[in-house]
Amino acid sequence: MQDFNQAPFLWNELRYAIAFDRSQVAFKTLFKSFHPDLYEFGVAIIKSSEPVEDIISEIFMKLWLLEDKLMEIENIKTYLFRSVRNNAIKYLERQPSHVDISEIIDFNYQSPSVEQEYISNENLKIIQQTIEELPSKCKMAFTLVKDLGCTYHETAAIMEISKNTVDRHIQLALRRLRESISLKKINS
Repeated sequence: MQDFNQAPFLWNELRYAIAFDRSQVAFKTLFKSFHPDLYEFGVAIIKSSEPVEDIISEIFMKLWLLEDKLMEIENIKTYLFRSVRNNAIKYLERQPSHVDISEIIDFNYQSPSVEQEYISNENLKIIQQTIEELPSKCKMAFTLVKDLGCTYHETAAIMEISKNTVDRHIQLALRRLRESISLKKINS
């Protein structure tokens, strides 16, 4: 994903082109840049691709309809991820087999990072198992920061928690990963 918040000129340019020029090319650029990560994030919460596609489509439709109010969105990455999260929660709340949304149970993001490609399969299994065993909010924070490249500030905004809480989640995840890998080395 292109980080539009690291390159504010590009986001400002796209935002202006979409809001005032109604540029479909700029809108498609924005959509194509964020869709893959938003999709993976949504599927990790809902566990089904069809409603995630609908959610993402609705979010981008609302974005298009904002017109000049689009200029009020400073951080598009946070806006989009928070929108996916909130809409996924609303979707799950409407399901007959109502889930306890307070913890977004079984948050499951499976996209391998560049670092994971260089780790042996055995260690990768240990790492994946350890990540799966993390509390769901801890797992979500870890995924947003380490896999999707969100900053602590963006993660805090997406999850609607403080940056200190994000830091605690990341520290917990890293401590558990270190412990798991150390335990594996001792047992080998």
